[in-house]
Amino acid sequence: MKHLIACALLCMLLCFAAACGAPAPAASEGLPAVAARGEQLLAGRAVLEVRGVNYIHPTNADLAKCSALQFGADGNCPWELAPIAADFEHLRALGVNTVRVFLNYYVFGGARAADPNYSMAQPLAHLDELIAEAGKRGIYVLPVLLAKYPQDRFHPNDYATALDLHVRPVVQHLAGKPGLLAWDLFNEIDLGGPVDQRCWDWDNADFPLCFPLANERLHFIKAIHDEVKRLDPVRLTTVSLGFGKNYFRPERADLRLADVVDVFSFHYYDDDPYDSGRYAAHWYYGQGFPADLRRALDELRALGLAKPMLVSELGFPTGAGAKRGSAELARDLQLGLQTARDAQASGVVLWPFQADYTLLPGDIFTPSAR
Repeated sequence: MKHLIACALLCMLLCFAAACGAPAPAASEGLPAVAARGEQLLAGRAVLEVRGVNYIHPTNADLAKCSALQFGADGNCPWELAPIAADFEHLRALGVNTVRVFLNYYVFGGARAADPNYSMAQPLAHLDELIAEAGKRGIYVLPVLLAKYPQDRFHPNDYATALDLHVRPVVQHLAGKPGLLAWDLFNEIDLGGPVDQRCWDWDNADFPLCFPLANERLHFIKAIHDEVKRLDPVRLTTVSLGFGKNYFRPERADLRLADVVDVFSFHYYDDDPYDSGRYAAHWYYGQGFPADLRRALDELRALGLAKPMLVSELGFPTGAGAKRGSAELARDLQLGLQTARDAQASGVVLWPFQADYTLLPGDIFTPSAR
């Protein structure tokens, strides 16, 4: 009897060691779903700190022809997965767990307004490939909808076009699938400079156009949000604002964006380059780095809505004419990350003013730098 029991135990041990002959889980099974628990992001049951990079183009891209990913829709920018996979492998080794990727409105459906025969099947297939390569390396993708959307098309009459041509096809394609951090519904919708430079911040009360511009855009993004939630109800939503305060401003607007989305995300640039959203030169902020970043985060927490916060663009130029060299870049990226951590934010996504991934993200996301 003891011999039989010993044999049975041995067989069980061998079976577990070999997983009883079953194959290992495939990478296609995907990353754990991301959810929010109060001010924290969770990946499955584990707290998730976003350590990200805005992935604009592969390292080997000819920027004179291909300054941004076109997912095969532009003949000047042929789709090559291998350089993207190599970049993701390098970023993984540097501690990156998220890439933010812009989905061009025209590439992903908007071109059908001018050409009804245009097909987004190929860009969607390439997007699937990018998400799969990221997922193999434990990297989430944060897709930004409506990139390059026309800046004068936020009227209620424009909702149907934006939804039918772009938002619904993209969201339906990816709804429920693994690998996405959240839906980023629009990039810097609060910066109205392309319409009128005086509304570079929709909260500019000194110019009468800005308040109705803000209200129009708030209603537009609410309509986009509600449809995305209908199509992909479990996925988190955010809107990356140019200024953190615009989640609750302008005052007396029809609605607050803070009450709409699941995650607060916003960008931080101090005063370099001049044509970016500039906190140091802003009438509302103006205290410099890192005080303005900390204030933006503190004010969002003070709303009492208990939602995760993410700095979805943080970057500083280097090189000719810039205020920082490589040493100052490393110092201030680390300071920005620490400021976000001190404010209990859920992470940062760096902006690649530097195409060289030895400079960005450098070692700020690796354990030795913490």
